[in-house]
Amino acid sequence: MRDETAVLDTLRVWADDNERIRGMVLTSSRVIPGSTIDFLSDYDIELYVDDLAPFAASDEWLEFLGPIMVRWPYKPRSTMNPGWITRLVMFEDGVRVDFQITANKGIPADAYANGRKVLVDKDGLFEQLHEPTYTEYLVKRPTDERYEEMVNEFWWDVIYVPKYLWRGEFSFAKYMLDHILRHLFLHPMIEWYIGTKTNWSVNPGVWGRKFKYYLEAELWWQFEATYAGADVEENWDAFFTMLDLFSTLGRAVGESLGLQYPVDLEERVRKYCLWIRNQ
Repeated sequence: MRDETAVLDTLRVWADDNERIRGMVLTSSRVIPGSTIDFLSDYDIELYVDDLAPFAASDEWLEFLGPIMVRWPYKPRSTMNPGWITRLVMFEDGVRVDFQITANKGIPADAYANGRKVLVDKDGLFEQLHEPTYTEYLVKRPTDERYEEMVNEFWWDVIYVPKYLWRGEFSFAKYMLDHILRHLFLHPMIEWYIGTKTNWSVNPGVWGRKFKYYLEAELWWQFEATYAGADVEENWDAFFTMLDLFSTLGRAVGESLGLQYPVDLEERVRKYCLWIRNQ
């Protein structure tokens, strides 16, 4: 596999020789101080071009980087902001480059606040950029309303899991446990908890990538125990462990923020869930 120097040199030479390319920037983990980079880390490249049409028409322009293993999306299209097209490409030697490409060269001064490395700038496109603050992805303190909404609505969605576990409708129970409760409620609560412990100064990573590094060992072990396979009893145990963990974190975050956690609501819903399990 090519190393970072080889990949970036290849990109620079190609961009320098291509009149359509007016600017090229490296972003994301490879430019954020303290990021962990390994052989699986991709290269996030933003291209500023004179004409978007050739890049949207086909992927022939990617051949300079080598044989392609797989790409996404299937055909060039916008997947984020209008006016940009996306080409995420895994090459056969294991190098992955994620391209975002635009013909809009009106770059605001506060762009790339979370870091960048300008690789090519033929027209002075990036000269006005402010220095990076590296704060864009730091965990944010919730508003009082957001916290109250989270801790109250969690205990509504909780009731679906025992209902469908008891009925034997396993797929829906897992959807509620592993998507709704985990990703929409537990993950944000863990992020807020980490924020209270770090003065809102760290990035826990997308989908909890770095939870393990910021949670106390006992909380991490409890978080691991919220995962279960296909065994129904394991899922009951994982479910109640998730309730315990959310309660612990929710109370701690509420105390830190000076907000009231709905203790009575939790007790009523827990009693109902246990009643279903015992039927």
